[in-house]
Amino acid sequence: MADDGFGVDFEDDDLTSLKDAFELPDSLPPIRLPSVAELAAQAREAPLARQLAALAMWVGSGRRVDEEGDLSPSDAAAAAAAAGAGAADFAYVWEYAIAADWLSYDDAGEDLVLPGELAEAWVDDTDEDVRFAWDVTFGAVLAETLEVAAGPAAADELAADDELAAEDEDYADDQDDEDEQGDAPDHDGDGEPALDFAGLPLALAILLYTSRGEGLSRAELTEVFWADAAVDMTQAQAAVAREEWLAAYGDPVELLLGKLAELRAITDDGDTVALAPLALAELRDRLVEEGVDIALLPPTAAELTGAELLAMAEGVSEEEFYAESAAWAAARGTAPAARELLDLGAHGDPGDRLLAVAAVSRLGAAAAPAWRDSLDVPPMSGYAKITLATLEDGGAAGPPARLEPTPADVAWMATDLLALACDDEYPDPDELVVTFNEAVPAGGEAALFDAMSRGVHPDAVAVLNHVGKYHPDKRVAKAARTAAHKAASRAQ
Repeated sequence: MADDGFGVDFEDDDLTSLKDAFELPDSLPPIRLPSVAELAAQAREAPLARQLAALAMWVGSGRRVDEEGDLSPSDAAAAAAAAGAGAADFAYVWEYAIAADWLSYDDAGEDLVLPGELAEAWVDDTDEDVRFAWDVTFGAVLAETLEVAAGPAAADELAADDELAAEDEDYADDQDDEDEQGDAPDHDGDGEPALDFAGLPLALAILLYTSRGEGLSRAELTEVFWADAAVDMTQAQAAVAREEWLAAYGDPVELLLGKLAELRAITDDGDTVALAPLALAELRDRLVEEGVDIALLPPTAAELTGAELLAMAEGVSEEEFYAESAAWAAARGTAPAARELLDLGAHGDPGDRLLAVAAVSRLGAAAAPAWRDSLDVPPMSGYAKITLATLEDGGAAGPPARLEPTPADVAWMATDLLALACDDEYPDPDELVVTFNEAVPAGGEAALFDAMSRGVHPDAVAVLNHVGKYHPDKRVAKAARTAAHKAASRAQ
């Protein structure tokens, strides 16, 4: 698969969009974005965009280029100075300008370069045109940066994999044979696999989008980049290829992040990297166009529905969610807000329920009436009892007996918590153990599993089966399987 930023050319007939290429779900958490005017103002302040605009202004009515489409050395120096770019950086600015149509070659056959469509859009200076120019430039930075870093010869070498695969009719069969033998497949025609950077900058951008609540560390981004670049290599081959690339061209991840920072596409505190609003807006638009449902939230917390508040949690940090929920509750009134959230929790999935409980718990004693209303609501009763027991602390006497969770309450809450750690597609036994230890009293798994098997929680059987399959403690796993079998027998 090869791509040029956002204009992805999928060679696999089964891949028709970014959604398919990156195996994205049908929907992602909703997002709140600045207005077009605010985004345009941010775009105008991006240093790289300003350099491109200055370069287009320097070109003016046209500048001579050679047969390769390059400026003479003296003109290149003058252009770099006009753009405010150093000699090393000017190669990137020039390539972005050509790729994104800030500059275009004369159609009349003259050896001239002229201002292009984006230069005209930038000069028009409407908010929509400025954002359009930024969006296209973002795609060019993702597509061109690593090729510019490597130079034409290395870029051709990186592309050799796809060309050889298309020319060699026996390529797929040879690859299958080599895979069966445990060897890394040849990709460069000389018996050695090659690094493949095609699509990786865009992949990192998509990864940052789906991780937008917390961002990702530079170490995580680097690990993903090199793992994907060397997917056809053995570990030893990958280490050698990585060191050779770094020695010849520098760190590709740091280079890419630097260029994205110059475009104001990312925020970077030195460790954690996150997409800035301009990039979030462009990627959101692109993904929606290609079939991923990503709702756009209203401008303020006061305008959110309770369902929107819960849905946004996955796309923001924990601190942002709690700040948003506090503002939302203040706008609605504490008691009505608490009732709405607890009702959503009662009718939602475990994730919704735990979010609602966490948000309402932070509202304190003012939410007590809503908690009392939930005492007789089975999905919420255990949470209500625990919270009210805390609010109505009886001192040495302890909480009133009516606020003591029943075994059914405990089983329901444990099932909620465990359900969030049960992922059959990407099981994580370590995470399961951590969550299990939080949810299950030490030594009490047999009684809890029995209560889960007798209860009415819709996820109980699935949770028991998951624990039975993936919990590393054989005794715990066996007890879960036994309880799952009993639950299934009772359901017949």
